[in-house]
Amino acid sequence: MKKMLALLIAFLLLLQPISLATGFPQAAFIRNHDLWIKMGNGEIKLTDGIRAAYPKWSPDGQWIAYLSVPKDVEFAPRAGELWLYHLDSEKHTKVSPNASANFSWSPKQNVLAFQSDQDLLQTATSGQAQKIASGVINFSWLPDGTGFLTSSKAGENVYSDIVLSKFLWNQQTDRYKSHPFYTIKVGANDYFYGTSAFKWSPDRRWIAFELVPTASLSADSNTLSVISSDAKLFRKIDQMLNYENWFQWAPTVSQLGYIQGVSRLATENKKFKVFNPEQNAASEFTPAGYVDRDFDWQTDQMVVVSRSKESKGFSASERPMPSLYKLDTRTKTVMKITSPSAKEGDFRPESTGGHLLWIRTNREKANVWIASPNGLDQKIWIQNLDLGAWYYEHWDWDQVFALYRKNITAFLPVSD
Repeated sequence: MKKMLALLIAFLLLLQPISLATGFPQAAFIRNHDLWIKMGNGEIKLTDGIRAAYPKWSPDGQWIAYLSVPKDVEFAPRAGELWLYHLDSEKHTKVSPNASANFSWSPKQNVLAFQSDQDLLQTATSGQAQKIASGVINFSWLPDGTGFLTSSKAGENVYSDIVLSKFLWNQQTDRYKSHPFYTIKVGANDYFYGTSAFKWSPDRRWIAFELVPTASLSADSNTLSVISSDAKLFRKIDQMLNYENWFQWAPTVSQLGYIQGVSRLATENKKFKVFNPEQNAASEFTPAGYVDRDFDWQTDQMVVVSRSKESKGFSASERPMPSLYKLDTRTKTVMKITSPSAKEGDFRPESTGGHLLWIRTNREKANVWIASPNGLDQKIWIQNLDLGAWYYEHWDWDQVFALYRKNITAFLPVSD
């Protein structure tokens, strides 16, 4: 079975877009508020004079969805006009005059789902949109692209339960139909308002997400949870910040990596852990005196973490910046692979196409770096990347950078 799986993955890699199959990454990024793309060593500017944010690639790498937000927005732009850009035709298409940053592509086709206020909508690349549901707090596509898993409140009271529902395509009615999935009971002391997006394990047996309390509380602590795909088992795992990149499944096995810890300061009390849902147990990998601030799986065993010394310093200048370390979760061996200057830090490690990429910043400017998976042959790949929104030593890099990553596991069969 393992040999057949390896052959299948090798075959799927042959189907990757040329830019990835030949070893050249492909990325969308924001520079001076405008949207750009990087393909290999070439750069193309796609917009002029707007304020773009949150670029996201379609599954085939031919479309980019992004927000265009007013330039006078003082804080992090979390809503604006939703646009599509088509690489072949070089055309921009306006999808919605008012959409949140919570939009995502189907894992199987060029169909985009987005939220406007608390309405869940979807659109094809033609720009035609339809309303699916109201009162949606968060959503994610199902792994097979046939519908959505959503969260909503059972009532208007903050203590009302959280309802998880599946919206599945009905060919007879030519519409999506709601199906109850699971109801999360909210106690008198819970204050849970909603959920994060949902992430499925590679074998599709488990779904990870965060329970998110009301705004002031969610800045310091959220509850990482898992639910079985048959909705028979629900578990609250740990406390963490509401950063969706801070919990990720391993590439092909049901191991959930996450950064645990309360308090909004990213340089305090943040530990990298791996949770096994079958054993209902977690292992910690961050040594005493250090914090982990970003991570990415390279294999089911190897993880790259962004790690710095722990600090409770009030002034930003007193807070140490991180370097990248390669961590073997089986042997617990660690190797430092980057050495930025004392005033710089390395964040957002991502592995793809035989490369390791990360973002290096000194809090005033940022560059994207590229190297081999072990950190060799390091060089700047993208210069002058805009900074993502900052919050207590955490930067929202999704706002300004999107690496095109084909989801190989989306093609794999579901285990019995």
